[in-house]
Amino acid sequence: MSTPLSSLKHPELPGNTVLPDEECQPSYPLLSLKTSDRKRPIVVFGSNDVNDQTLFLNGLTQNILILYELFESLGYTSYLLQHQSGTPSQKKEFIRTYRTVSSQDMVKYSMNIKLFIEIGMSIDPLTRQYLRSTGAKITKLYLGNILNIDVETIQYYPSMFFNHHIVGEIDEIWTSPHYRQHLDYAAILNRTEMDKGRVVPYVWEPWFLTRYHSKESLEWVPPTSWKEQDILIMDPNISFQKCSFYSVLLVEAFSRKYPEWKGTVHVVNGDRLKINSYAHNQLLPSLTLYRDNRMKLYGRKRIHEILLEHRSACFLTHQWNNDYNYMTLELMYCHYPILHNSEGWSDYGYSYSIDQWDEAVETLHRALVGHSENMAIYKAHCAHLIWKHSIYHPEIRKRWSQILE
Repeated sequence: MSTPLSSLKHPELPGNTVLPDEECQPSYPLLSLKTSDRKRPIVVFGSNDVNDQTLFLNGLTQNILILYELFESLGYTSYLLQHQSGTPSQKKEFIRTYRTVSSQDMVKYSMNIKLFIEIGMSIDPLTRQYLRSTGAKITKLYLGNILNIDVETIQYYPSMFFNHHIVGEIDEIWTSPHYRQHLDYAAILNRTEMDKGRVVPYVWEPWFLTRYHSKESLEWVPPTSWKEQDILIMDPNISFQKCSFYSVLLVEAFSRKYPEWKGTVHVVNGDRLKINSYAHNQLLPSLTLYRDNRMKLYGRKRIHEILLEHRSACFLTHQWNNDYNYMTLELMYCHYPILHNSEGWSDYGYSYSIDQWDEAVETLHRALVGHSENMAIYKAHCAHLIWKHSIYHPEIRKRWSQILE
């Protein structure tokens, strides 16, 4: 629908360029900042050590840095509280740009901290008490399926201490939308009032593909023939929540229904299947693909390495109660076909349901056969989903601004 002339600026001036009112405005006026202004509110992230190794162990460290930059863009000064500080020369240049601080520094310099966010680590209640006495608000942001993790932990590691549950002196509990089911559990666990739980927006940016890697393109390259196209499975195999059992069985069923497909299955983190007695003795030997040497098992690899080694692959992932995954967004950003069962993203890309086996097999077939032909539609899906979670999306910025205030 066209914009009514009456809603435009200065419609009475013939020949003038007429611009409609903009819906999106900058959330923080840059020109209002003074170069000498060092009184911006401080946010400190209690995080695991950020270095070249931890950055790609899981999405948590990346999430910390994305929130760091989001808060900076909203007019705050961000710091990373580190257990240990790596030697600057051992870190990539862009990692060295993040401010770090120790617990001793916070006390020594009487930092005026507005908000302290525990994410990836916990500090002791005494330090929390000190921060609260200075006016800081203490929050704990859970970005994991803590209830499932805790149940598994006490079953298989009864002597393990839950370092992520050091309780006391917490003002609020925060969690991502796909972990909202744990809010009450986390609140009770941390002795926090039930109404002090909050669901915060999920965010992602492609920086760890674009900044960290060389200038070589990571974009998907169409295969010569789908019949020779490889399939990659990258499920961590560290718990029932993210396990490749379903994925390898799905590919096995697909290969039997479509025997003309002659590709290879590459299972990253598949070395864990070799040390699991059931997988090693029962699951793998039952697979025709494994017996025919068409299934390769590898240890953990960085996403850049995987994409450069498999330029034309199709990816398959499976999760339980971990709906959102940075890996899915990374692959979609590079336009790789990826089958996923994230219900929150079911409208995007190649989505399947574990309750519909035959449909899942056909979805894999469509991803292999028709991805090149449907690339324009796929790119639209990718752009929309990535923008939906971008720290530059106006609604994301508005919601986080309200939370921080």
